[in-house]
Amino acid sequence: MTTSLPADSRSDSERCNEHHSGRRSDRPDTSLPLRLKAGCKINLYLHITGVREDGYHELDTLFYPLPEPSDTLDLEAGTPDSGLTLLCERADLCTERNTLHKAWRMFGEATGYQPDLRLTLTKGVPDGAGLGGGSADAAVFLNYLNTAAGKAALDADALNALAARIGADVPFFLNNVPARATGIGEKLVPDNVDLSGFILLLACPPEHVSTPWAFKAWDETRSAKVGKNAPDQLTLPAHMYTRPSSRALWLFNSFESVVFAAFPKLRAYKGSLIRHGAAAVVMSGSGASLFALYREMEKAMQASDSLAREGVRTFIHHL
Repeated sequence: MTTSLPADSRSDSERCNEHHSGRRSDRPDTSLPLRLKAGCKINLYLHITGVREDGYHELDTLFYPLPEPSDTLDLEAGTPDSGLTLLCERADLCTERNTLHKAWRMFGEATGYQPDLRLTLTKGVPDGAGLGGGSADAAVFLNYLNTAAGKAALDADALNALAARIGADVPFFLNNVPARATGIGEKLVPDNVDLSGFILLLACPPEHVSTPWAFKAWDETRSAKVGKNAPDQLTLPAHMYTRPSSRALWLFNSFESVVFAAFPKLRAYKGSLIRHGAAAVVMSGSGASLFALYREMEKAMQASDSLAREGVRTFIHHL
């Protein structure tokens, strides 16, 4: 169990050398040591539209980025010919199957640029929550590598294509702006969805939901119309908008019925958020996280306190 570059051991200039997921300054600094932050995403809606012949599922979803919870990537120069050394308190993440290893290897194959690095990953985004933590990690690392590569850097289209090979959510995190995704999630169109004025409460329960399991469960029950906006799944907050120019936005998740059936506590958490005055509550991704939209901070805080007593981590964002 190894941790590199603790915050209090870094110089002031190093501590200031932070970049958030997908966001680059006008003159990005790639000098080492360097600390990168990778946030997460929620799915404002998620509709499974079908299954392709190769078994992948077609989606129509709206990604929305959040800065917290986040993972931290601390980069140091590695010893010559050491490749990528990945360190994490969780040994199960220090494997070549990790998205960070995939990003480093595939970027090197595409460009010839493959620096020797020590990368310490500190996890803040929970696993099995539908928040895309591993995809965000890969995206910020790809952005770093592409900036550091200089003349070997890929253009935007090539970088997005490479990112999609690592994971369907990775291209979204490269740009980290709200976007509608179709296909298997790799076809992205920026979206001007406006949630300003809302308080968003993100609830991260201790339950973990496997994405492959969720898709399989949906496949087994779709003949019973699971995934088609059943009343249990649907939340429509269009009436909440205070700005006439804001378009109506339907919030729902095709996975909710199958996931709630197997994880009844998640349904209970959703009910608790609604009882505390949420105008909309939806599960993100394949779960287990849920997000709720509030108009009043007091109600959001009360909901957060209630869930905390049940062991649920919460994060509050004033949008």
